[in-house]
Amino acid sequence: MDYSNYLSILYDYEKKEVGSEEKSILFKVINSVDLSAQIGSYLKLRDKDQIGDTSAMSRLLGLKLLSEKKGLILRGMRKYQLTSAGLFYVLSETTTYPPSLLKKYGNDPILLALLYQYFEVDTIASSTGRFYSLITQYLRQCCRITLNWLEDTQNSNEEHKNKLMNHLKFELELNANLLAFRIITMYSDSNILSLNPKSESGDSDVAYYELENNMKEILTKDKKFIEHLHKTNADFKNGFKEFTHSD
Repeated sequence: MDYSNYLSILYDYEKKEVGSEEKSILFKVINSVDLSAQIGSYLKLRDKDQIGDTSAMSRLLGLKLLSEKKGLILRGMRKYQLTSAGLFYVLSETTTYPPSLLKKYGNDPILLALLYQYFEVDTIASSTGRFYSLITQYLRQCCRITLNWLEDTQNSNEEHKNKLMNHLKFELELNANLLAFRIITMYSDSNILSLNPKSESGDSDVAYYELENNMKEILTKDKKFIEHLHKTNADFKNGFKEFTHSD
């Protein structure tokens, strides 16, 4: 599992203090149709003066959470996107964000390391509510693990920090294995049925069952996920043999 780009980007990351105005702008960026934003749009939507909004945008740029999108400036309006640090901030600090965010930034080193080593982009784009909840919880936990490592190594020298990096990699890999276990447990036929909401007659909702069963079918055809399952299964079997002394 490759976390090299992820770690190089976040090696000196510091937790950001972001105010309500900045959060409002970030919220608009991650929820806009194309996940970009224009200052002009903010000024029309907010009951604020131009100086306040521009100042909030400047702070986000200064914190390196947003960057200006390359290309033409249309009608004097600049367009913005999340940086890798900005994406990490959103994943760690925001409880809800649209699945389109994970597709839009699918080539970002953060998501390539945490998510798209294990899933195809189309699988995540096809998420049901239940599956997407698992994914966002997993990503939030990855960010917590990383933030804890950054805090623990804040005053460490380079040698000690690099030694602890192996522990961080182990924790991230373990979290990915736990995600695989949660998915195969949740998507067993019995649990798909038992976790379905009941209709007025008390029977499981057929449409809901079909929706989640289709999600299961998508997962079974995801080559990256199946490869991850095989590796997780091999790790479990090896550990099981060591603890039970079985052949």
